[in-house]
Amino acid sequence: MNHNQIGYHEDPPNGDGIKRSRTTKQIRSWEMPRSMKVLDTFNKELGKIPFPAVYILFESKTKIYIGEAKDINNRIKTHLSTPEEKIKQWKTMIIINDGRPAVQSDFNDSVVRKSLELYLIKLFKANKYLVVAQGEPQNLNPSQKYTVESLIQELNFFLLKKNLIFKVLEEKGEEEIFTDDLIRLLEKSGHKVQSLGKYEGLVDNKKVYVRPGSKKPKGWQITFRGRFIKALEKGDGYLLVSRNGVLLIPLTVVQKAIFDKQAFLQDTIDIWITFEDDKTTLKYKDHILDVSEFILSTN
Repeated sequence: MNHNQIGYHEDPPNGDGIKRSRTTKQIRSWEMPRSMKVLDTFNKELGKIPFPAVYILFESKTKIYIGEAKDINNRIKTHLSTPEEKIKQWKTMIIINDGRPAVQSDFNDSVVRKSLELYLIKLFKANKYLVVAQGEPQNLNPSQKYTVESLIQELNFFLLKKNLIFKVLEEKGEEEIFTDDLIRLLEKSGHKVQSLGKYEGLVDNKKVYVRPGSKKPKGWQITFRGRFIKALEKGDGYLLVSRNGVLLIPLTVVQKAIFDKQAFLQDTIDIWITFEDDKTTLKYKDHILDVSEFILSTN
């Protein structure tokens, strides 16, 4: 879907503080403050019938909760009367669906809703939000997959227009994987995680350097400098590339690509990781290593 083919309109807040937004395709949204009175007004607008939707609760500009519901009015009522501890102080919400009641809505399919919920969790994490929700992967049939992919493209456009995100996710297979998911992947593949931060950690009691890389024509560029380059020179620890299937490469293996030992006298060393369908490679200058065996296995 070409974003140039989609229009966007946003109304000013009404007397109840409800701000309605919509695209010229399917997406409809209601942004409103935390209030039972306002929720009742919203429910009357919907005709007091079940509407399925995904939603975002904002505790601050950066801390959010993302969920989904077959009956959005009842779900938000629960968040008002008995809020979860992890998002207890939420202040505003955005409800998103296609403006249609349950019997007609694409959002009525729980697999579609849960797929959109998980996508939004990943999307907002990539945009530096603290998301206190996890979601779960779904098995989609071809029809559901087409619906979800169409809605995702429109959601990207919509959320960019609302200035809630500044970037969309990378193409499938290239998404950055964040700390909580990295820990789960490492543990599922048999590793012991003592600690893991945004850039460094301890896995199997060995130093790990976490780098997502920067996308370049040659592949994902990873730059060694400072303590990182010293660790590479000693072969001390691991490089954890937090993309695709996730690479956990011993620095002793990375060393094998650095045939020019004078490189360690430089301020920086750049390598490139390339994810292909049949293999994953590490490149330094003209030297290429197949590092497919270091993709995390969760079998």
